[in-house]
Amino acid sequence: MTGLLGVDREPTSVADTADPLAVPRNLLRDAVFERMLRKILRGDYRRGQRLRLDALADDMRVSRTPVREALVPLEALRLVIVQRYVGVVIAPWTVGQMVERTRIAQSMLVDPPTSCARSDEPFDPAALRDCLSEAGAFVELAVWVLRRSGAPVSADWLRSQQIVLDVFHTDDIARANGIDIAPDWTRRMQVVKAARTAALADDVALCAVRLTELSELLIALPERFRSAETA
Repeated sequence: MTGLLGVDREPTSVADTADPLAVPRNLLRDAVFERMLRKILRGDYRRGQRLRLDALADDMRVSRTPVREALVPLEALRLVIVQRYVGVVIAPWTVGQMVERTRIAQSMLVDPPTSCARSDEPFDPAALRDCLSEAGAFVELAVWVLRRSGAPVSADWLRSQQIVLDVFHTDDIARANGIDIAPDWTRRMQVVKAARTAALADDVALCAVRLTELSELLIALPERFRSAETA
């Protein structure tokens, strides 16, 4: 799999990590989480669908334990609801909720809720290598801006949202939700590169300006196309 900036990533699949005796437990949990996240966002698991833990484990080809562990961050992301005696319910998430995440990040960039001394942490460009989409790069850079601006709590919240925003804006997931990400892709990539250049120059203010511009482009994407949730 190739990342946003053309760097090859090691493929991760549950099929490759299904043996709990051969794979560290945390890696198995993460692989299950990533696959479940994609199936939820793609609609393979329908919104409102009820699933038993055993059924999920069978689908993932793993034991119940890594599935149970993967459900914790999925519930924190409001993508599943774990109900006692019922099992797992796929939450009625919407495309609008994905946009809301980006809007919140945008508001933080415009007016950082400063609570600590500003950090002097330099930006590490290697952090962008694993990003799958412009949204993932947006979060990575925005987290750096927030930390440099003295808003570590906001940075931590945004970090927790990175994977869902990154995966949601990949081509197949966006298409499954009625969104064509091709228009303005070149423009979005230009803004990503401009924000990266500003970060490497240690220009926090300019990086924030570029990221605010990128957030507007990301927010506009679903407004142009049919959304599966209203189909």
